[in-house]
Amino acid sequence: MTTSGGPAGPGRHFDARGCLTPAGFAALARAPAGRGPAELAAHLASCARCQEHMLASAVGGSAGGTPRRRRPPRLWLGIGMAFVALLLAIAAVILAARLH
Repeated sequence: MTTSGGPAGPGRHFDARGCLTPAGFAALARAPAGRGPAELAAHLASCARCQEHMLASAVGGSAGGTPRRRRPPRLWLGIGMAFVALLLAIAAVILAARLH
């Protein structure tokens, strides 16, 4: 759904609705930053549908459009680090008491 830009008829880079085809997105992706085909870049700047498609493919990468899950932090690692810090604090207090 274009608001401006893009030819009215279908072509290699535009579909029947005037939005970018996979070939159009590929042409933009292959081009160096800031040097993409002007007609395609102008359409992408004005078409929310194509922007959503471009962003969704960038986030999902080639893995099918779903972002990878991050592993949850390891609870035992945090507890272990807190325990070590507590032991160091107790050792510092004992050492300070023996020196005075």
